[in-house]
Amino acid sequence: MDLPIHGKRVGLLIKRQRYKCRECNQTFWERLDHTIDEKRNCTKRLLSYVEKQSLKRTFVSISDDVGMDEKTVRNIFRDYINHLEETLRFETPNWLGIDEIHIIKPRCVLTNIEERTLLDVLPNRNKETVVGYLSRLPNRGRIQYVTMDMWHPYKNAVKAVLPKATIIVDKFHVVRMANQALETIRKQLRECLSPKERRGLMHDRFILLKRHKELTEMDKVTLDLWTKNHPSLGIAYELKESFFDLWDIDSRQKAHLKYHDWKAKIPKEFQTAFEPLTKAMENWEAEIFSYFDHRVTTPIRNL
Repeated sequence: MDLPIHGKRVGLLIKRQRYKCRECNQTFWERLDHTIDEKRNCTKRLLSYVEKQSLKRTFVSISDDVGMDEKTVRNIFRDYINHLEETLRFETPNWLGIDEIHIIKPRCVLTNIEERTLLDVLPNRNKETVVGYLSRLPNRGRIQYVTMDMWHPYKNAVKAVLPKATIIVDKFHVVRMANQALETIRKQLRECLSPKERRGLMHDRFILLKRHKELTEMDKVTLDLWTKNHPSLGIAYELKESFFDLWDIDSRQKAHLKYHDWKAKIPKEFQTAFEPLTKAMENWEAEIFSYFDHRVTTPIRNL
């Protein structure tokens, strides 16, 4: 098989010489190593094409395109990945990002924060897996900062392998908890309303999750109407907004004081909704407030 032409599969019929050894009487074919891959029974240019396409297309679609068996395409992909793993070596970064992505199940993602590049995706996010990867990094002592979410196995793995590195919790994982608290309060409010009153809060979630500076004039009018009718919703929204504003403060000490002032303003009836956030701030205080000394975030969402 060869590269498709104008969307049509191409097969080559090659006539080659057959030889016989005078000493052992064994026969063998004329070799075509420079053009043909004997293992896959295809041209090397087709093999290269399948390798590149297999990184971005399904095996079945490539199989239909070139006329090779789907299993053959899968095996070419696996051989290619093994070759890349053996030959490619990424430079150990000074600023390491540890995050996760859901591909069937949660998997650990490691990034170079300064270069905004992907280093690797691990099969899971267990401490043993992360420790194994970090232990194999060349010159791992050069890693100064590690940004991560609030997953204890990541923290324990870094402390075990990189004890001198500064751990910083990515602010994205902290501020989204304020949105989750607001969402909890919104749902609790809607449960107590009549169907007619609920219709008056149509599309409330999309407006409430916006930052105040992102609201359109119509959004502001709608939000003002809601908060007049449901004051608790306005209080929850302002709590969310003021928590987001903490991350614009220019020093760790000011941010620490401002946070405790913010926490003291949470009404008693909202403390349960905000408890996951305040608990996380308590358990990860050092790592969260390290952000104000080193304003680093994980680039995975922008890769």
